Amino acid sequence: MKPGWKAGALVVICALAAPLLAAPNDIVAMRVAGFREVGAAFKNINDELKSSTPQKYVIQLSARQIRDYARQHYGWFPAGSGSKPGVKTAAKPEIWSQAAAFKTAQDGFAKQANAFATVAASGDVARMRAQAKALGQTCTVCHRSFRIEERR
Repeated sequence: MKPGWKAGALVVICALAAPLLAAPNDIVAMRVAGFREVGAAFKNINDELKSSTPQKYVIQLSARQIRDYARQHYGWFPAGSGSKPGVKTAAKPEIWSQAAAFKTAQDGFAKQANAFATVAASGDVARMRAQAKALGQTCTVCHRSFRIEERR
């Protein structure tokens, strides 16, 4: 083996373990920031689709952002990142106690995010409107089951 392979292996191990070692507040802050980005991108899409002259490139860019975050969000809920003293989160405990159902909801979101990105790339605004509704429904399903919604 080459000299220095141990150092390289250590770097890889540390990089893979970093999410597991992160403080719960850091993990929560990361997922909050990610979901805010998803929400902002979805707002851009809806604003454009309500416009009489939608800017397709804005929709396409936002669709790719949502698709990319949908791929990342599987790592946003590691064990131990739920609510506890000193950690404020809107994530319900069911995320961890009903992990299979939560994964199914995540898979539904990822599938619809991919589908929307594909439709957006086509440039067909009528299809984008229909697919945006389907994407939004996956958000609603997950929020109802796995997110503590604030009462206003």
